Amino acid sequence: MNKFPIKVTYGIMATIELARQDGSVPLQAKVIAKRQGIPSRFIEQILQHLKQAGIVRSLRGAQGGYTLAQHPSQISLADLVNSMNGSVSEPPLKNLPANGHSESEQVPNALLSSIWQQVQEAEQAVLRVISIQKLAEQYQKLETQRGVMYHI
Repeated sequence: MNKFPIKVTYGIMATIELARQDGSVPLQAKVIAKRQGIPSRFIEQILQHLKQAGIVRSLRGAQGGYTLAQHPSQISLADLVNSMNGSVSEPPLKNLPANGHSESEQVPNALLSSIWQQVQEAEQAVLRVISIQKLAEQYQKLETQRGVMYHI
């Protein structure tokens, strides 16, 4: 089950691709898009979000492209998800006017509101401990496993 909006997933994958380069050479947006299967019409928007958040930086010119603004171990998944406005948020509860509703309707809303707050806090705690470096390492392992074929 993927709880992230697609633009957040694309942002994660673009960032992983940049982490795999280790900052040595800037990558052009079209290269990132091709390697990660991100539609070219979205990649520039995603990279602009990441640039505005300070996660990536861009270099102009023929040899330009994008690099990570920090070492991948310093960028948490929470930083990335929150910068892309993709944190899972509390489902909207009815705004109850001060009068006109019974207390029996207000109690469940107050109860559920506090539960969703706890869920959000737990989600952020998990996302904070996962770095882009860890994701890039896991990605590399999956790529290696996928590349290994056994022939009989």
